[in-house]
Amino acid sequence: MNKANHVAAKIADVSPCERYFWRSHPLQQRAGSALFADLFQPQTAPTGIAGIATLLESPHPLPAHSLPDQAAQMARYSICAGPPRIVNGQAQLWTPKIGQIFPLLQRLQQMSDRAAIPDEIPDHLPFIGGWLGWLGYDTAWEIEKLPWLKADTLPFPVAFWYEPAKFAVLDHHLQQLWLAAETPSALDDMTSKAATSNRASALTAIHSDQNPVSEINASVYSVCIDKKDKKDQMLTQDLTFEASQTHFHQAVQQAKAHIRAGDVFQVNHSLRFRAQTSLSSWEIYKRLHRINPSPFASYWQTPWGAVVSCSPERLVQLQNGIAQSRPIAGTRPRGRTVLEDTASAQALSSDRKEQAEHIMLVDLERNDLGRVCQWGSVQVSELMTIERYSHVMHLVSNVIGKLQPDHSAAQLISAMFPGGTITGCPKVRCMEIIESLEPVRRSLFYGSCGYLDQRGHLDLNILIRTLLVSTHAATPPRRHAAMSTTTISATTVWGQVGAGIVADSDPEREWQESLQKAKAQLLALGL
Repeated sequence: MNKANHVAAKIADVSPCERYFWRSHPLQQRAGSALFADLFQPQTAPTGIAGIATLLESPHPLPAHSLPDQAAQMARYSICAGPPRIVNGQAQLWTPKIGQIFPLLQRLQQMSDRAAIPDEIPDHLPFIGGWLGWLGYDTAWEIEKLPWLKADTLPFPVAFWYEPAKFAVLDHHLQQLWLAAETPSALDDMTSKAATSNRASALTAIHSDQNPVSEINASVYSVCIDKKDKKDQMLTQDLTFEASQTHFHQAVQQAKAHIRAGDVFQVNHSLRFRAQTSLSSWEIYKRLHRINPSPFASYWQTPWGAVVSCSPERLVQLQNGIAQSRPIAGTRPRGRTVLEDTASAQALSSDRKEQAEHIMLVDLERNDLGRVCQWGSVQVSELMTIERYSHVMHLVSNVIGKLQPDHSAAQLISAMFPGGTITGCPKVRCMEIIESLEPVRRSLFYGSCGYLDQRGHLDLNILIRTLLVSTHAATPPRRHAAMSTTTISATTVWGQVGAGIVADSDPEREWQESLQKAKAQLLALGL
């Protein structure tokens, strides 16, 4: 934040916008990324606070055969926003440390209760003003008493929340664009920029980007990379895993020893990789989104670097008092043909091991929701649906409950965080084991990002299928002697993938599953 032109606010200085000025226009089939580029110019934005910009994007149009009906409902809206509001010289932006995160979220909700909701704004819009931000995985240390055995080597703050001065909401179903700004002149500026967007080029870009992956796709897109983007391999280089395959296998065996001892039922063990690149973070995001379009994709441009995510998983949503979580557990690679893909889906659905693991994690989410929801209201509204993405398919369920009237959105997040699908079960003991087995802190990986609305609504994803991009220096871990101990500079990209370890897990198979999950991210980097 040393490049910032304004001072960030303290928790006590929450001062939400009392009124946004609104305007509505036809969306004209524009994608979230196209409008975001027109409004907030992520490739040319200034540094510091003035350069902050956020995109929460749903895929449009939806890739063929990728999402069932209920999941398609999650892909209805996109949200994009510019820098934070400035109040009395202070940016409405917060980076609380562990111990201050949930007091901030509680304060934000208390202030949101006082906000006036304009009559002309339709109730169905997911975000009408409020705060955008993330919670890194280490936020769990504020919720539970856990060992702290590793240093965080990445430059990103564990938590980051801000109130934008202007933003846009895209309704892809109704093809309506809503623009909001805190001043009429800022709204006029947004309207002018949105009007200059070339509808034809936006349509051409989004269709040409998604056609290679609209069907079975994984091998097809690989061919496109080979023919069209071989030069990318010169732009991204020095791919390094933070743990060797041997160390990964050893960690899986140690996790299995904990399972045999009765400590846990399952442990999610993850693997971090990094690379150097000359690609911009915005270019990486566009590549990843066209390879792997997902309903909880996001791009965050911040003073510390960029967060690039194509996450398909919801941690928790709260809307009109109804909370829901959508756990993903169970993975198979996509087939190269329709027949192969169908066979892979059938194998995943009928695999008793996958079913048992999935139901265990659904029960964990039911328990977490039950801590803050009304008695008897928690139920599974969808069980073990197949969802297809560019390189993998998943088993997915949906769990809902009615939040107790005396419980806040912050308490709901605390009950759910972090997602059980990326820790294992039981959650707290798994986090202790993860801390001992993984060579680096998880930082933002497997945390959450999203929004907290003025009405108390919220929607947070789980930060999987995510890349962190930064030109800031970062110190690599020292666990493995073979790794460099020099400071990393230039533009560095980090990613993290993992697998759920159970009693009969095969270390080599878990290694291969982790690499399969990384495939879309590596393709986006040209690797």
